[in-house]
Amino acid sequence: MFKIITTCYNCESFIGQCIESVLSQKQTDWEMYITDDASTDKSVEVATEVANGDPRIKIIKNDKNMGAVYNKTFNFINHAKPNDEDVVVTLDGDDYLGSQYALCYLKKIYSQGYWFSYGGFVATEKSFYRLAAPEHLTPVDWSKSLRNQRFCITHFRSHKFFLYKNIKNKDLRYRNGLWFKFPEDIILNIPMAEMAGKDKCYFLNEKVYCYRVHSNNDTFTNDDERTLITTNDLSFRPEYPRKTKEELIDWECDWRLDE
Repeated sequence: MFKIITTCYNCESFIGQCIESVLSQKQTDWEMYITDDASTDKSVEVATEVANGDPRIKIIKNDKNMGAVYNKTFNFINHAKPNDEDVVVTLDGDDYLGSQYALCYLKKIYSQGYWFSYGGFVATEKSFYRLAAPEHLTPVDWSKSLRNQRFCITHFRSHKFFLYKNIKNKDLRYRNGLWFKFPEDIILNIPMAEMAGKDKCYFLNEKVYCYRVHSNNDTFTNDDERTLITTNDLSFRPEYPRKTKEELIDWECDWRLDE
């Protein structure tokens, strides 16, 4: 099954189209988990109205703002309870799927034995391409460390849960033990790609994910802090070793809140 993670903070102008793009999918074996991260607008009301009681859509409301790393890890598995073979799909609340066949493409990829997929996004504003690094649009360069390729793993991101659960609890946090709030694109995806390796990672050429460019987009509002975290912390952490599927499945997820 596809388990779709959607995080939302003040997305009332966008969340409706996001949900509608999932409801329109030709592949219907999915569940969507929308976490509202203590929005101050009408995001929850809009999401509830557009979901229209579809039992596959679960809306989770946080009492306080926790950040994307917490919401896409501990909060997600607490509600979704994914199985090892479930495919976890990231669809942010301000983005949307640009094709009714997006999940069909993913189903075909995973039927071929891949564990991880990325790529296939289109920015809603062409100006984004002038600002973005070339790594946004190309596959990973496997000849060098992924930790020196800051934005090499871009939307449309998906992966098997057995990869996800192997990210260590300590690597979801700053060195002082507090949760990272972002950049979840690096914190969560680079370890999974390292464990999977080149032959289990698929770069999606089909343009099926619409990345919305707007004034509150994380790419612009948090970019300096993202650079500091990457440069001063993540680049010094050890890379994850390649693992077999058996090793990945046997690992017991150690994410917890008691720190």
